[in-house]
Amino acid sequence: MHRFGVVRHRCDKCGDSLLVPYSCKRRLACPSCDGKRSALGIIKATDELLPEVPYRQWVLVIPKRLRYFVHRDKRLPGELSSILARALTRHYARNAPKGAVPAQMHAIQRFGSRVNLHVHVHAVVSDGSFTLQDGVLKFHPAEPLSEQDLAELSRIIRRKILLRMRLLKAIPEEVFEELLARPLGGFSLDGRVRIEAEDREGLARLVGYILRPAISVKRLTYKASEGIVRYLPKKGHDGILDVVEFKPADFMAKFARLIPPRRAHLVRYHGALGPRSPLREAVTRAAQEKANFQLIREGLALVGALGTAARTARAARKVVASAVRGWASCLGRIFEVDVIKCTRCGGTMKAIASINDDAELERLLRHVGLEADLPTTRPARAPPTALGGEGSQVDPGTDAWDGKDSQPADD
Repeated sequence: MHRFGVVRHRCDKCGDSLLVPYSCKRRLACPSCDGKRSALGIIKATDELLPEVPYRQWVLVIPKRLRYFVHRDKRLPGELSSILARALTRHYARNAPKGAVPAQMHAIQRFGSRVNLHVHVHAVVSDGSFTLQDGVLKFHPAEPLSEQDLAELSRIIRRKILLRMRLLKAIPEEVFEELLARPLGGFSLDGRVRIEAEDREGLARLVGYILRPAISVKRLTYKASEGIVRYLPKKGHDGILDVVEFKPADFMAKFARLIPPRRAHLVRYHGALGPRSPLREAVTRAAQEKANFQLIREGLALVGALGTAARTARAARKVVASAVRGWASCLGRIFEVDVIKCTRCGGTMKAIASINDDAELERLLRHVGLEADLPTTRPARAPPTALGGEGSQVDPGTDAWDGKDSQPADD
């Protein structure tokens, strides 16, 4: 709060105050900001991007042998997403009219359930393709997915990923030959989860799942007396809760690996939602106008979709979106509570000031009866033993994987 400032809200009826801190906007390092980012992503996807058609979730997982190289080279996560998108576009085009493409929203996740480095791709893809002809948008449902289709797609994607990595000189030649010689090479492609067109709540849950934060603070505990950080993964085995424990320094080291490099896009759009796709305007308009599945399947007429009417509609949507994406609206949609409603008299809180000066902020905090001083911590001290010696909390092998271990990735 001291670092980023706050916005002060006050009730006109009773004068009660509410202080809302600015977001730090840290990616994968702040559960609060990532939670808000996930909520905004759900709103944007369901209200503005994904029309009412069936969707399928695709998950691409690469072998442990490659995860270190993908983590080291910031080009490779985007390459994985692009290769998956092109393969899915060809798959859906087999039984669709010429020029038909699916709408694809990809999320690059860098984490596993045990706070481990695990770069993989989640994709929400329309289970069918879109065409636009003479101002009419039409959806062509795909055939049911068979095991043979899945196996063929997995084989194609595996080969193209390895060839692309070798072309970019991102992996050694011996790694390429080793993985190419294996029947599957440790690659996994899953597409069994399907959301029906009418199940918009299911689609929202799916989008929220692929955009979720790296860790859940509800599952994270710190036992100061024991010096242990405990994390409860989402999944257990045979009904037994699976708890992982770390020393504080080890936990921070593992968590730091999950933070993506700067200016790396973790959400990407392909196919009909691609930035340069001629279908993007029509598909997003169908989503914004809440057109039903039957209408899109038979053909949705979009008169003036690229003309004045569309520009006017976009301007109006920007005004609405600015209100929908506010912090109060996000919390209202998630927790079903009006956070700007005064808890004392039921009035409406209104923003009256933005405070960035630390001295003024401390004065205001004390005035409203809140804690103004930051918590104090004990000063750092030297380790009691030599680094890596008996009794040391630092494992000298923690970073041995960094450029040295032949199979460095976590489980």
